[in-house]
Amino acid sequence: MNIKFAHLTDIHLPIREKPKLSALANKRVLGFLSWSRRRIDLHKQAACDVLAADMAAQGCDAAVISGDLVNIALPAEFEDARRWLDDRFEGVPTVFAPGNHDTYVRTDWRRTLGLLSPYMVGVRTGQDDAREATGFDDFPFLRHFAGAEDAAFIVANSAPSTAPGLASGRLGDEQIARIKQMLIDTRRQFQVLVLHHPVNDGVEPARKALSDREKLRKMIAETGVDLVLHGHTHAPVFGAVETPSGLAPVIGGGSASHPYGRGKYRPARYNLFSLSKLQGGRWRLELAIRELDPDKNTVVTIESRRYERYATE
Repeated sequence: MNIKFAHLTDIHLPIREKPKLSALANKRVLGFLSWSRRRIDLHKQAACDVLAADMAAQGCDAAVISGDLVNIALPAEFEDARRWLDDRFEGVPTVFAPGNHDTYVRTDWRRTLGLLSPYMVGVRTGQDDAREATGFDDFPFLRHFAGAEDAAFIVANSAPSTAPGLASGRLGDEQIARIKQMLIDTRRQFQVLVLHHPVNDGVEPARKALSDREKLRKMIAETGVDLVLHGHTHAPVFGAVETPSGLAPVIGGGSASHPYGRGKYRPARYNLFSLSKLQGGRWRLELAIRELDPDKNTVVTIESRRYERYATE
């Protein structure tokens, strides 16, 4: 079995029109001010468009987006995001895990995240058939892609709505228990856990961190996983988690929409993975980090990495 899949994150598509004042009568007013004064220059759709075109040209079998597709969770943002996904990811099966900006405030699912339901298709605990998400209780879900049934993608929601000034995450005991069961059920497959927030300590300050990351890591240490993908940091992260078969990679993607790198950040980038099943219960995972060259407006591989994993017994 061979599968090539892309990981993109923190896209932050632009807010095209100034919202009505009534739409900003909550936490959104702070987010809109942040967008207007700072983020509008940090994130450019044109940069992400170039990455999406490159991803398609690489012949990806699937794509994973680990959150923050929008900014302040306005219905109009999700309408634009749905059109953008349908256009740029046409022909590439894609799964989406919400980020804190996608759940910025409590919203009507049907008018916001529900518009992205075709990108949250999978099997839920206690069910046999894949279906679209119908609400926030439909996480995690398990997705297999055609031709790569031995690769299990478990997509979680680490981003409940939070109070102003916070961007923290939480999975909750029930979701962690469901993730555990999915990991048990797919033990002999290559298991990819997708969420928005980092799972390792020290990556983000408390106000932006995953509050139950230690509980998640303890479960993984007992149950196993082969790869964890996340976003949230806007800067690339490379870490690891303990599993019964040794350390498994944790990879946080840099933002897919930075036109230029500034300080710790890099120009827009995405992770391109090639997964191969070898003899003897081994997996080989090759990573090509594809990054925008802002001067030439092209995408190049700036770094390559290789990982090998053994199937959990």
